[in-house]
Amino acid sequence: MTTPRSPSSSSSSSSSSLEEDALGSRRNSDEQDLSLGHLDSESTSSVAKHLESANTMFSFIWWIIGFYWVSAGGQELAQESPRIYWLSIVFLGFDVFFVVFCVALACVIGIAVCCCLPCIIAVLYAVADQEGASKEDIEQLTKFKFRKVGDANKHTGEEAQENTEGIMTECGTDSPIEHTLLQEDAECCICLSEYEDGTELRELPCGHHFHCSCVDKWLYINATCPLCKYNILKSSNLDREEV
Repeated sequence: MTTPRSPSSSSSSSSSSLEEDALGSRRNSDEQDLSLGHLDSESTSSVAKHLESANTMFSFIWWIIGFYWVSAGGQELAQESPRIYWLSIVFLGFDVFFVVFCVALACVIGIAVCCCLPCIIAVLYAVADQEGASKEDIEQLTKFKFRKVGDANKHTGEEAQENTEGIMTECGTDSPIEHTLLQEDAECCICLSEYEDGTELRELPCGHHFHCSCVDKWLYINATCPLCKYNILKSSNLDREEV
């Protein structure tokens, strides 16, 4: 058995639905106003840009026409209205001087940047206060000689030796230390060249190795490892203190 609805409940439900409809219509109207305002701002900005470009083009064309009129009918204009003629000459001269000055300044800046870039880098490097290593510090580093492993030795050895590219042998000692280098490690990270047979290498205290000629030039300028930024002067100072 269904119970009849009271008129108060039906009126409250109808009023709530009306309020929801009103809120929805307000939201829609607000969103429409926002979208219209956004479109209006975009349209005004695009119109302003078009007007600016049109004004620039018109001014340039009018400058060319005025320059032609002054240069073509200069004598008649000077006789009839000399003040206007000389005023036009002054403005045209100022415009030409300004254009020539801007072009010359751009050329000077470009040449200065291209030619003086090494000087700028040197100044910035000096400001950074990078300390280089001395010849004695570099000579204290261990020197090795690289020897390539032949293909026959690779195949006759173990499987791990198949990826071996060569062996580093320490120079200037009675009991030299040897390091085995893999194919991916047998190259100088400064010049990006592979180690050739008989090449002299220098190993830093951090364990990284490079061509002697490459790393010596680097260490004279910056006493840090090119890969891990380890400072070789710290290790040399510690060795001297221990001695």
